[in-house]
Amino acid sequence: MFKLHSEFDWIKHTQLTLDDLKGKLNLKPEQLPAWETWSSGVLADAKEQLHKGNGQSDKGSAPPKALVDQTTPERMARGIERLRAQNQWMQAHLVRLDAAQVRTQTFYDSLAAEQKTIFDLFWTAMHHRACAADGWQMPMQSLNPSQAENRDETVEQ
Repeated sequence: MFKLHSEFDWIKHTQLTLDDLKGKLNLKPEQLPAWETWSSGVLADAKEQLHKGNGQSDKGSAPPKALVDQTTPERMARGIERLRAQNQWMQAHLVRLDAAQVRTQTFYDSLAAEQKTIFDLFWTAMHHRACAADGWQMPMQSLNPSQAENRDETVEQ
């Protein structure tokens, strides 16, 4: 899970990405209804994701006591509570991803072979661009080699 900078306009970025893809696909008039259905779903998902957050938030819960003021069972209970909230978020996210996959497959099926290649290459490039910006990597993947070595030495101590 990742967080974006507060000044980043996720909706605008999504719309620009869709506009770019639409131009590259050179859709035929009969493909436009499938495009509209799919792209409106992508935008709706982006808006919903933006409003729901990423499961990391502790909004609505009591302000945390300093960890040193908590007993071990209290810290464990707090960790379990956080994991349950993240699990709920992930379950809801899976439901959205399942629906997005169905919409994507429906749109993909309306594309010609050349358009499918363009679609696949476009999203592969987008994925690699996002990973290169450390936006979607797991914490251990984002460590550079010297950080990883320092972490290993700290763990051994």
